[in-house]
Amino acid sequence: MGGLIPDEVVESVRQATDIVQVIGEYVRLEKKGKNFVGICPFHQERDPSFTVSPEKQIFYCFGCGTGGNVFKFLMLQENLTFPEAVYRLARQAGITVPRTERHREGTRAWLEEQAWEINAMVRDFYHHFLIHRPEAEEARSYLERRGVSRHTREIFQLGYAPPGWDTLLQFLASRNCSLHRAVDLGLLTRGERGKFYDRFRNRLIFPIYNAQGRVVGFGGRVLDDSQPKYLNSPESPIFNKGKLLFGLHLARAAIREKGYAIIMEGYMDVITAYQHGVRNVVASLGTSLTAEQGHLLSRYTRDVVIAYDADTAGVAASIRGLDLLQQIGFRVRVVTLPEGKDPDEYIRQHGGEKWQQLVETATPLLDYKLNQAAKNGGSSASLLAQVLPNLAAMPGEAEREEGIRRVAARLSLSWEAVRDALRRFNKNPGRKWSNSDKIAKNKHNILANAYNKAELFLLQLLLHYPAYVQEVRRRLGESFPREPGLRRIFTLVCRGERVDPAAWMDELNEEEQRLLSRLLMEKIPGGDPVKIISDLTRAVERSYLQEQRERLVQELAEAERVGDQGRIVRVLGDLQKLLQKSKPLLERGNE
Repeated sequence: MGGLIPDEVVESVRQATDIVQVIGEYVRLEKKGKNFVGICPFHQERDPSFTVSPEKQIFYCFGCGTGGNVFKFLMLQENLTFPEAVYRLARQAGITVPRTERHREGTRAWLEEQAWEINAMVRDFYHHFLIHRPEAEEARSYLERRGVSRHTREIFQLGYAPPGWDTLLQFLASRNCSLHRAVDLGLLTRGERGKFYDRFRNRLIFPIYNAQGRVVGFGGRVLDDSQPKYLNSPESPIFNKGKLLFGLHLARAAIREKGYAIIMEGYMDVITAYQHGVRNVVASLGTSLTAEQGHLLSRYTRDVVIAYDADTAGVAASIRGLDLLQQIGFRVRVVTLPEGKDPDEYIRQHGGEKWQQLVETATPLLDYKLNQAAKNGGSSASLLAQVLPNLAAMPGEAEREEGIRRVAARLSLSWEAVRDALRRFNKNPGRKWSNSDKIAKNKHNILANAYNKAELFLLQLLLHYPAYVQEVRRRLGESFPREPGLRRIFTLVCRGERVDPAAWMDELNEEEQRLLSRLLMEKIPGGDPVKIISDLTRAVERSYLQEQRERLVQELAEAERVGDQGRIVRVLGDLQKLLQKSKPLLERGNE
């Protein structure tokens, strides 16, 4: 699979890479015994079924059946080819991969890295302007008025785009950067007459990073009354506003430590919070949360506090975000700010400790929705209808019962009335949120039944007890296993080398990788493995002999039908030999 990449280099990259660390950048993992578990990134689920083995350096999802090594994960997660995945992990590990320029140039991985390098260079250009150039005095004064310290400016690498139409253009040209590439990345704009000019002019610049800390775009705020007030990079191969969260690269550790994330609206909210010691905070780059942002955040936590502005738009965005986040599987609370305030203003005025108190008293999802609905008036029935989807989406029975009790108390309804309304709601499939977790599990069960159970279980045991491989091979011969995917895995086991599933994955096709992952990750029932292997081998032998007998009986019937005496004699002889071969096996089975 390595193509132009030497096998020994692929192996070096794999050994230098920790699969738990890599997958932990995308999935929130928790230690469970020897393994780590989390919510699968490849299908929607509520209960964690995605498992990573640091010992075997592989992953497997018991929900959808996806499995493989670290290269396979990156290929699926980032839509990369195998060489691109190897190259990216090699770069992180500091390993040089010998590749021809023809092979490298033009690939997605190469284009992404080129884009990151250009953006990092532009970030440094804007930051240098803010710190050192006299043209940025107004921007520095603005930050001082907003209370942003020099240290915080450095952490967020804030910058300033000068007012000229071609300042950045000339800088990029001096660095031999393709101007067409800069247009693709949203750094330059091309006019109707084909002339290039700077996209950001006379704006305070906020670099936007992905979760791994790469600069993927920029946001710019005007320093006068120009419109638009905020301008973001346009969509590009590496920038999609709906799939990013501002400040996440700085907040990841704090989110995991605190156990929850605070979602705000804008750049300054996050920057001010960070400066005041609130580190588990991100911004949604606008007022509307997206499902992609929710799934991104779910890698780190399942508890969220929404802290949007207290204006009408902020309240509406909070309500939209509540439902979306709960559907994904979050527990959600909402910070209630004084009317007309935003988090930036509140924290600057009252400090980090007061803000923390506000967060600790944040309103749970149900109560917040009921509060907002009550402000608009309406009957108890109409208010109940607005929160039934939220009650239905609660993951646990105890949590749902508590929700029913709270709603009943708030609306002056009986517990039974709310429960019955919820039951009727759940019977209407058109209004229920989808649960693809069950669909994936059903598909997985169908896949499991497709294989011969004895062969499957026997191969699983041999992966864990390879010392018995040669005995099984002697007794079952070349016919074992009959299923091609199992046979390919058994061939690897028979090499006599140590079981190295992470290395084997690169020699298997996708379905075989999934199968090997499943065999290695599923628990083996207790009992004496030696006896179980012997019993399973005997069972497989019997099935093979039975198949041979049935085939010979059919051949005998065909020979008798056409009157082929020579063939009849030969088949009868084969049947006699088969009977003699079967006797010891049958005798052992009756012991």
